[in-house]
Amino acid sequence: KRFNNQIIKKVENINKDLKIELNEIKIILDPLNFKLKAKTIGSRLKNKNKTLEIQSIKIQIPIKSLFNEKILIESAEISTETLKIIDLISFIRVFNRGPEFYLLEKIINKGFLIADIELNFDKNGKIKNDYKINGLVKDTNINVLEKYKVKKIDFGYEYKNSSLNLNNISFLLNDLKINSKNLNINSLKDEFIIIGELSNEDTELNDKNFNLLVKPYLKNLDINKIRFSSKNKFSLKINKKFRIKDFILDSDIELESFSLLNKYDLKKIFPNIKKKIKFDNHKIKINYNKKTLQIDGVGKILLQEKNDKLSYSFIRK
Repeated sequence: KRFNNQIIKKVENINKDLKIELNEIKIILDPLNFKLKAKTIGSRLKNKNKTLEIQSIKIQIPIKSLFNEKILIESAEISTETLKIIDLISFIRVFNRGPEFYLLEKIINKGFLIADIELNFDKNGKIKNDYKINGLVKDTNINVLEKYKVKKIDFGYEYKNSSLNLNNISFLLNDLKINSKNLNINSLKDEFIIIGELSNEDTELNDKNFNLLVKPYLKNLDINKIRFSSKNKFSLKINKKFRIKDFILDSDIELESFSLLNKYDLKKIFPNIKKKIKFDNHKIKINYNKKTLQIDGVGKILLQEKNDKLSYSFIRK
């Protein structure tokens, strides 16, 4: 019962609105390190009208502190059940008002996660800033920009030292399947720096997605069909008002095929030119930096009866 009371007090010291319900605690002696290890299963953490289901709590206690009036908890490991993401973020923000959690709370509207939390305490019983959180996220939706819908997000994550690292990411961007090996989010004063990689395989754009993702950059081209794969590296800064700046993009695109409606008067040069100009097997390099867009590429083009090789480069500022 003494251990239960100490844990309850630790939680209440974090925030007066936090309450914890504990089951029986099992204690194991670690004589080599002069520690006691305590574990409880099936606890509940409450914050006003919300409840988080905790799978297990493990704490480490120096044996010598048992002889003091207050037991000193050195560290704690908390593993959750499957949780709603919004509920967990609200709990974390009780004891960390960091801007990265503010951003997540604003943009996430659906999803579930499992979390493992590691906490260390100082001699006064306060949580140190070296805590770690890692786990998995499933079936999440986020809202950042109105036109771009990001759904069914799955990834692993690790948070430490004000840095959030995501790995093995997959999601749908306006129904296009996108993958990413890693993405890093760091807080810097009132901004977030986001650095990451994105890729897609064998994707065909419909009219809606083409108008959103391609048309703004290639306004004068009337493209009928496009099929491609890509690997992209990017970085950007975003503030609390979700304004984006310093966007940089490097893309390598393998364009399997696309068709361009021929609305150009080229009969004098190409007497047998087709109504649709077809492009196949193009390798394209795209760089966007400081509002300058550069595109370089090479591939096959079918204007008349036979394929020709086409190389191209253009810059838009």
